[in-house]
Amino acid sequence: MGVSFRIRWILPISIVCIWGLSSLRCAERSVGTSTQPPDQHWAFRPVVRPSAPTVRCRERLRTPLDAFIQADLEKKGLALGPEADRAMLLRRVCFDLTGLPPTPAELKAFLSDNRPDAYERLIERCLASPHYGERWGKYWLDAAGYADSNGYFHADSDRPLAYRYRDYVIDAFNKDKPYDRFVFEQLAGDELAGYKPGGKITEAMIEPLTATHFLRNAPDGTGESDGNPDELRTDRYTVLEGTLQNVASCLLGITIQCARCHSHKFEPIAQDEYYSLQAIFFAAYCPDRWLKPAQRVVAVADGGKPERKMSILFDSETTPPVHHLLKRGSHSAPGQEVLPGVPAVLCSSSNLYRLEPRPPGQHGTGRRSAFARWVTSPHNPLFARVMVNRIWQYHFGVGIVATPDNLGKSGAKPMHPELLDYLAAEFVHSGWSIKALHRMILRSAVYRQSSEARAEALAVDPDNRLLWRYPVRRVDAEALRDAMLAVSGELDAAAGGPYVPTVRRADGDIVVDEGKPGARRRSVYLRQRRSETATILALFDAPAMTGTCGVRAVSTVPLQSLALLNSDFTRARARAFARRLDKEGGTASEKRIMFAFQIAYGRLPDAAERAAVERFLTARKNIGGKSDEALVWSDFCHMLLAGNGFLYID
Repeated sequence: MGVSFRIRWILPISIVCIWGLSSLRCAERSVGTSTQPPDQHWAFRPVVRPSAPTVRCRERLRTPLDAFIQADLEKKGLALGPEADRAMLLRRVCFDLTGLPPTPAELKAFLSDNRPDAYERLIERCLASPHYGERWGKYWLDAAGYADSNGYFHADSDRPLAYRYRDYVIDAFNKDKPYDRFVFEQLAGDELAGYKPGGKITEAMIEPLTATHFLRNAPDGTGESDGNPDELRTDRYTVLEGTLQNVASCLLGITIQCARCHSHKFEPIAQDEYYSLQAIFFAAYCPDRWLKPAQRVVAVADGGKPERKMSILFDSETTPPVHHLLKRGSHSAPGQEVLPGVPAVLCSSSNLYRLEPRPPGQHGTGRRSAFARWVTSPHNPLFARVMVNRIWQYHFGVGIVATPDNLGKSGAKPMHPELLDYLAAEFVHSGWSIKALHRMILRSAVYRQSSEARAEALAVDPDNRLLWRYPVRRVDAEALRDAMLAVSGELDAAAGGPYVPTVRRADGDIVVDEGKPGARRRSVYLRQRRSETATILALFDAPAMTGTCGVRAVSTVPLQSLALLNSDFTRARARAFARRLDKEGGTASEKRIMFAFQIAYGRLPDAAERAAVERFLTARKNIGGKSDEALVWSDFCHMLLAGNGFLYID
């Protein structure tokens, strides 16, 4: 007799969790006050805006934010460093906000702008660029677990309409949609829009409905799964569990999956609270009333416009189904009934999970709307902190809390806790404006520091955790690919629409077919298949979205250098870069060299670099006794693209 089994491609539930802390949950329609003790973990306490500390050395301070960093530095006998030069600031801001290098024209304009607010104007231009949403939308998509495939076994079938959610996110960032509204639409856009299955979808309903795809980002292979009823049930529960994990890590920055089997060992979350959270989404993901992915697609027809193939989430039943705790997490062992609710440790008298009376004719249960109100409340202790920490991380390489998906007891301690709360309070005060948060950070003296090392500071804080200088960072995978296309003059700026497909070559590399339309679009528009990440991106630590990705690994391995020197993609960009120099750089070698450095590095070469380039060009022209001018300049451009000046942001 043979034995059959299946290996599931899902994130494993930790086996180290054991019975732990238990707490009462906020039940459906509950009222009351928080049970938080006064010595509660810092992240579970209310956000209180601290006053900026008094510091001795105030000369370099530009914003209240700087005082928090300076105060910690002074405790160690240090101070903020000098400001970076203008060319360095320009490249830093352009990459941070748009993911693209500055053009020579932008460099010239910024260096010659003598107005006192020239730097602030630069920030505003970048924030107003449509490339801003492409850059920062990708960060959100990583945190939300977005993918263009279902991630079920090796089939990893396609999600052809997921791109509409990707476009919704990019557009929301560009419009600076208030963060609380942005999240509310993703949790309960169908209820917000008054959607009814089979009913007419108006233009005003499209955006909030598209947003609900956030709750469909978890791996879901139930359209392909087969087997006995127990296996089918497990496949369906897996989707619900993955969705809950995405929500908790992305929006609340707390681990909850251990509580699936028993009360959490490290966090104050009881097992029944885990299943109360599940109950909020159970009407949409009830294993006994399941809708496969293809059944969650609606068509929108508006007059003479082409029909639009939207992928959304909605409750499959108007009557809330009964939900049960699962004994030891077993999908076939239901225990006590649970009502929808949230962890008590995150509740207060100012913010309880509370269902409102359901309006007549409303299809949805209202549970997700109640959850959205609770999550996005300024009285939720985690909501603002988590997003502020994410924004800080992408500007400085490491968050104020180094574990952005885990601010709980098992996460890292905050390096500057008062600063985190100050920024969180300011974020709420700004009307949840993400762009206002960028302005606050980028205008600070902390951000504008030089990256130069100082011996006395290295001796005290070699890892720069106190931020006595700007941290040198390697450009991330998408920015590297996009920057190569930009400097070569090939970048296709077309926005939105279906993904650009990738293919697996015979040698195993995952590439974009450069003969196909859209091959030179930005990396955010490439197919995000869970089992196949484009090789040039994977080598530089782009995530394979088996779950969510709140922080990327940063590796330095030989394969990266080999790819930069030998890959078809990089060599093609070098040839195109050389052709650009031929058209725009003039005929004189010196002028071309200067122009090439401006394009690739956002600055002019120094004397040593000019001399090294001249030696390289001379030696290269003499190889074999022949001179192929186009090949020589292509090799020069190739070396620029593979150099540290291109790979790193100072």
